[in-house]
Amino acid sequence: MDVDFDFSDVDDFFDEGDSEVLAGMETEGKAFVEDAKRTGSYQDRTGHLRASNGYEVDKSGLTLKNEAEYASFVESKGYEVAGSAAVRTEKRLKDRFER
Repeated sequence: MDVDFDFSDVDDFFDEGDSEVLAGMETEGKAFVEDAKRTGSYQDRTGHLRASNGYEVDKSGLTLKNEAEYASFVESKGYEVAGSAAVRTEKRLKDRFER
């Protein structure tokens, strides 16, 4: 006796799950940028440092970044640029995805 199974809906299920995860990471990436802009404790005379906060989302994960070459220098002087916002983003991601 042959049994024929149709698993075509399984691919759709996984694709939908991937889409939900990517959308969640996108939402958290945007929240990171806004959080970092709002909580930055430095005087941004040119606007470049705050505008350099960003993120990338792909299937391998969410990358938070600040493209300004001097961002780490500013944080090393005790100012908040993006570090605390990144920690808060990590917590939100864990709350969202580790149930």
